[in-house]
Amino acid sequence: MREITLLVVTVAIVLAVGVFKPGFMAYDNLEFMVLGAVVLGLIAIGQTFVIMTKGIDLSVSAVMGLSAMIFGLASTTSHLGLAVALPLCLVMGAMLGSINGLMVAWVRIPPIIATLGTYSLFGGITFIVSNGTQVDQVSRQFAAFGNDNLIPGLPVPIPVIALTVVALLAWYVLHYTIFGRNILAVGNNASAAYNAGIPVKRTLLRVYMISGALAAFGGLVFVAYTGSATATTGTGDHVELQTIAIALIGGTAISGGRGNLAGTVIGSIFLSVVITALVFLHVPAIWYSAGEGLMILAAVSFGGTRGAAR
Repeated sequence: MREITLLVVTVAIVLAVGVFKPGFMAYDNLEFMVLGAVVLGLIAIGQTFVIMTKGIDLSVSAVMGLSAMIFGLASTTSHLGLAVALPLCLVMGAMLGSINGLMVAWVRIPPIIATLGTYSLFGGITFIVSNGTQVDQVSRQFAAFGNDNLIPGLPVPIPVIALTVVALLAWYVLHYTIFGRNILAVGNNASAAYNAGIPVKRTLLRVYMISGALAAFGGLVFVAYTGSATATTGTGDHVELQTIAIALIGGTAISGGRGNLAGTVIGSIFLSVVITALVFLHVPAIWYSAGEGLMILAAVSFGGTRGAAR
């Protein structure tokens, strides 16, 4: 199974790099990689849903950055509590995602064009909101959410629990709800799905809303555990490409109609480990994007080979 292969490769990388760089396996670094994987995993789950409908969401990195900036600043300047910030974050993300959904489903703009436009739009709004400043600290409540363990003494950070809950809910929705079956049907053949009475437009709208909500949640988690955010958070790291790579590496078909949420979660851990390993091995940052591109090409090629074999 692809998930097992990914897991084995991830562990092998950790052990191999740990031999040459002992600090790589230090608890603080392992926790850092896991928390990085949580952010990528949350956003990649939404990206997986979109790709299953034969779409793509390039705006997730901009939504993540906008969320991190807004709620990072609000936690200190407005003393916004986490109990208020979390639902506001999800609603904001869903509203931004609905713009993509409306353009794709009703205006019929190709997903890559629609989300490229909103990528620039949301990124520009982030610069306006930041007003030349950056988040360099968050409230104690936010920091506790991003770094503390749910149960004292048990080394499981709260964001890991959040990702687990989101992944399980996404898995349930995909496998045991009408909406989940509609997603797969639209991805396999949108015209046939429409003729069968499936609400194609509403399905697409909801998928992009989910993607937006999870991207915003990922931004909230990011600023909570790092305590920092800039106008280029998300977009500067090409999170949109990273999440696409994660979904494809995990087994989601770029042609739509098939997804693998377990593979997406493990893929997020894999990519977080790879990125951190490159840092420890002093590989220049300019090569990171090239590596992500190669992984996307490899994943698509492998998927195409498997499809042809069938």
